[in-house]
Amino acid sequence: QCDKIKQERDEAVKKLEEFQKISHMVLEEVNCIQNHLEIEKTCRESAEALASKVRRFRCFIPNCTFIAMTFPLLLFFRIKYILHFLPQTVELRDQIVSVHEEKKTLAIELENLRCKLVEVIEEVNKLKEEKAVLTTEVDKQQKLLEKCNRVSVLAVEEYEELHVNFELEKNLRKKAESFAQEMFIEQNKMKRQSQLLLQNSAPDQQLLKALDDNAKLTHTLEEERLQHQQKIKELEEQLENQALHKEINRLKQQLELLEEDKKELELKCQHSEEKARDLKHSGQNDNVQFHFSQRSLMSMIRKRSHSNTNVSKKEKPPQQESG
Repeated sequence: QCDKIKQERDEAVKKLEEFQKISHMVLEEVNCIQNHLEIEKTCRESAEALASKVRRFRCFIPNCTFIAMTFPLLLFFRIKYILHFLPQTVELRDQIVSVHEEKKTLAIELENLRCKLVEVIEEVNKLKEEKAVLTTEVDKQQKLLEKCNRVSVLAVEEYEELHVNFELEKNLRKKAESFAQEMFIEQNKMKRQSQLLLQNSAPDQQLLKALDDNAKLTHTLEEERLQHQQKIKELEEQLENQALHKEINRLKQQLELLEEDKKELELKCQHSEEKARDLKHSGQNDNVQFHFSQRSLMSMIRKRSHSNTNVSKKEKPPQQESG
């Protein structure tokens, strides 16, 4: 899951780089549009200058009636010159009007593209922030998983140590029980031997002393055997009731907590994967919209450049004649 999140993060970074490249291309296209607008401005100024000349000639036409009485040839050439430039002035005026309209539309489109570019940049920044948040969450989850693994390893080691100690104590208990049984058998043998001696031989002082010593020894052995059994029972009760039960319960609680943490981490990983998928989907939609707007802008720029070339071709012959 962490590898998948890293792959999605790399894909998001690649998409951000593509968005940046596209934004640079859009800025270059905007600069080209501004250059075209400056060229159109110069063409418009030249057309307006030519139109002002034509207006002067039109204002000069009424005065030609007075000059016609004295200078008929001058009137003829003036009228011919004016009639020659009238259709060109009308065409230039129409072109100026169309250029103004196209300039307005291009300015509106340029403003819309700038707004879209700002929105795309904001979305890219949001994606970067969300990506940073996801990376921090992934790092936290990895650290938690490492801690859980360490705790589980420690719990298993403690359980193994307790199991080994329990087996050792169990073996010691068996040995103590076998030793107690052997002592009990020896005690019974000594009792039988003492009874046989009492039955077969006369009571002597030495025999009585030996019997007393034997009785004392048997009594002490019996007391030691009882004390040893009592200690064994106490040790068994302590081991069974206190240590093992507490450690086993503690290990069970730790395992339950680890399972709960594991489930929470799995849920967090699933949520982070869903967020990454949503971010990927939103980034693809933004990329499609941005490519569509870029294509529309390129088509408008091509149309505009084609119209500018036609205007420049039409303006060249009147400039030569005026010269």
